[in-house]
Amino acid sequence: MEIGLVVDAACDLPPAFLAEQGVEVLPIGIRLGERQMEDVRDPERTAAFYRERLDRRTELHAQSRPLEPAEIEAVVLERWATRYDHLVCMTITASRSPIYAHATRAALTVGTRAREVRRAAGLPLRWGATVVNSRSMFAGQGVLAWEAARLRAAGSGLGELEQRLLGLAEHIHAYLVADDLYFILHRAARKGERSVNWASYALGNLLDVKPILHCHRDSTEPVAKARGFEAGARRLFDNVLAQCTAGLEVPCVCLSYAGDLARLERLEGYAGFRAALQTQGVALLVSQMSKTGAINVGIGSLCVAFAAARHRFS
Repeated sequence: MEIGLVVDAACDLPPAFLAEQGVEVLPIGIRLGERQMEDVRDPERTAAFYRERLDRRTELHAQSRPLEPAEIEAVVLERWATRYDHLVCMTITASRSPIYAHATRAALTVGTRAREVRRAAGLPLRWGATVVNSRSMFAGQGVLAWEAARLRAAGSGLGELEQRLLGLAEHIHAYLVADDLYFILHRAARKGERSVNWASYALGNLLDVKPILHCHRDSTEPVAKARGFEAGARRLFDNVLAQCTAGLEVPCVCLSYAGDLARLERLEGYAGFRAALQTQGVALLVSQMSKTGAINVGIGSLCVAFAAARHRFS
């Protein structure tokens, strides 16, 4: 059985990893003012997006538009119905986006048409799709996809792969520190979220306090504050290293930054963080945050994720 692995465009992984491991990408639509585009994790387009450094007004009017079930069906039929016998689609947390619901609906209805396409191509008619809610976002989705790729490469069967992913999703921890508190507050308010409130913004803006957000099991909440973005980044690095010492479910840490990755090299503590992970035999996958992620949490945001059965922010 040929198993296809699919992530939505909000999943943050290096382009080289996606290409080498054959991980497919489900597009997400984006509207920037009057401009319409698709986020397909194209590295050149993503880099160009950040180089433009969209002004605040344009950013605040940007919106992501997940594909509707019928649109997902069309993508499946065109790209993957004949290439794979079974698709495993891993989505951003269902609490932040309808992608999981839409993909689940598409998986339930596309089977008949997929078999017709396969019949016309002279392929066996057996075909199926599984949709997994990562219960995380951005770099957190990357941790789940990393494990899925490892299992597929190791020859794991579909049942084993599905059960492992469902279990691992319960243990993924994604942390985010935003460089633009006003932006993340505005976006959260539009979605009815209360991760940060206006009182926090007023004080934070005065003192350059940045909230550290934690996404785990479909819930996103503030867990700490830091004086300045770089201090927040150091706290994330220290937290990850402490957890590596305590133990990880998979030897992988994913990190994404909504901007030029060269800035990471200049962050105090980053070089030591990277070296420490290498010493401990933990893979570090670094990528630019997706355009989808950036318009929801703001340019300059940093997300770091790992999987651990027992974890407490330190």
